[in-house]
Amino acid sequence: MRVKLQLVMCSDDGQEEIITDIVTLKKDAQRIEHLGLTLKEAKQLLITIQKRLLQHQVAVFLDGCSTCPDCGTPLKAKGYHTRTFRTLFGTFKLSSPRLFHCRCRRRKTTSFRPLAALLPESVAPEMLFMETKWSSLVSYGLTVEGTGSV
Repeated sequence: MRVKLQLVMCSDDGQEEIITDIVTLKKDAQRIEHLGLTLKEAKQLLITIQKRLLQHQVAVFLDGCSTCPDCGTPLKAKGYHTRTFRTLFGTFKLSSPRLFHCRCRRRKTTSFRPLAALLPESVAPEMLFMETKWSSLVSYGLTVEGTGSV
């Protein structure tokens, strides 16, 4: 049997659909270890979905920031930078443009990075929560032993 998983993203108005093939699995039902998803397949599936979803969400956010909010003029890019974002499903690199402000209004700076407003931290809040939770479960003795200090 062949299982094909697709990710379908729709805009808020329901008009636009982006269909992306995520993975095609070849599954047999001859042995118990062939039933369902393996841990490796599940991890790869989650990583792929997270990557595509992040890329799409960031692209939509940046599209909304690509014009001047005051006069509607398209903003010019000064350059691009790569931004790393850590989630529970992996670490991803995102393209972060630096845009020039429009000259229709005086501003403190000549350029800005719109992605900095969306991602004030390089770690997802749920990742920080889980790291804190996991670290609280590690006993004090193991923590001291691991650092080499007594």
